[in-house]
Amino acid sequence: MMTYIGKNLSNCHIIPLMIIHLDLDCFFVSCERLRNPSLVGKKVAVGGRGDPFIFDRKPSHAKKLVTLNTGAFVPSLFHSEHDNSHYFKDGDKIRGIVTTASYEARAYGVKTAMSIHEALRLCPDLILVPPNHLLYHTLSHELMEYLSTVIPTTEQYSIDEIFGDLRGWIDDSDTESFIKQLQEDITMKFKLPVSIGASSSKWIAKLATSASKPYGTRVVHQDQIEAFVKNIPIGAFPGVGRALSEKMERYAIKTIGDAWKSQSLIQSWGRQGRDIYARLTGTDNESVQASRSRKGIGISRSMDHPIKDREELFRRISIMVRHWSHTIIKVGVNPTTYSFSLGYEGGSSKKQYTLYRLFNEHFIQHFAHEKFKELDLYPHLSIRYIAMSATKFIHDDLKTLNILEYENDTKMRNLTNAVTQMRDRYGMDIIRGGWEL
Repeated sequence: MMTYIGKNLSNCHIIPLMIIHLDLDCFFVSCERLRNPSLVGKKVAVGGRGDPFIFDRKPSHAKKLVTLNTGAFVPSLFHSEHDNSHYFKDGDKIRGIVTTASYEARAYGVKTAMSIHEALRLCPDLILVPPNHLLYHTLSHELMEYLSTVIPTTEQYSIDEIFGDLRGWIDDSDTESFIKQLQEDITMKFKLPVSIGASSSKWIAKLATSASKPYGTRVVHQDQIEAFVKNIPIGAFPGVGRALSEKMERYAIKTIGDAWKSQSLIQSWGRQGRDIYARLTGTDNESVQASRSRKGIGISRSMDHPIKDREELFRRISIMVRHWSHTIIKVGVNPTTYSFSLGYEGGSSKKQYTLYRLFNEHFIQHFAHEKFKELDLYPHLSIRYIAMSATKFIHDDLKTLNILEYENDTKMRNLTNAVTQMRDRYGMDIIRGGWEL
């Protein structure tokens, strides 16, 4: 697709639609190095345990919700400072997974989603740092604010990835110099290393960024796309998950180049096939979205020690519902579909419910307790996983809400709003429910 500027095609200036993708290199580690420069050049990993202290009986007044950023892959997180000395320890065991590793650590095989135990086996002198989500969200938000002043349209894809639309802003021939200058400006202003890719398709631009890492830039022009993607493994393409990748490999499609040669086959898989083929060939014409609406809000926890005591189980459910409810209220949506799940040692029980109520913490606490009791089909088994999510938001359209419950729900909503303000000011644990004690 091209943009034509001019009165007629005979004397027009043609500008390909260039999109850029920015990826902050080793973002969490880079943030930690800002506040502790002694980590620069060291083998460092930021790890996480899914906030193992959320269930502590002793209240933490430092814990607050972080909602600075939005995006499909940007969760709302609860932040509290952690002590390095015990965060990863659970008695004699080391818990947690790697969320980000420095390139110095990656040279030893340390990578994202690896257990901390395995990372230490590969790299015994690895420096482990607990996550500081408030710092990461704050820096990401500040970068987005800055980019909005130098690029007309930006889209936050994740906390460390951003798309930008240069259409009508930067000429194709100036793209390379523009992104190099942008990279230098970001490094100078924020002291954060960033890699930037550019192409006429946002997903090819994302691949270009990956090819330029670490701390590089890469422009892939429209006539260069086929040669650029030819030997890239099909599983490395954004949106091609394990199932689709395995399906393609059954047809001997192992690279993106193979996929280009299999147009009829892939497009015969219906809309998904047509959409993915357009992305693979850079002909999708997907635009940079200035904002991404949330599709759902959820919270889940895996237990280091599976729970058999049902009183303790429902105490933990109450704590999770409180945090979940606080997120929903802060984001400002009204869900109508709720999903609950319990994971046993060897199986799971899950169910989804739809109802139209004005959302409030009082209602969702009682509803969740009732539904989790129904879900607990094997009370003699230990629970290793709890999850809950809310979807299908109606936002401010309240016409379909349950009129019989509306008056009471409105009172409870006002109370929830007041409690939310208190928690924002004094911490998430300043007000807790009786079920949690």
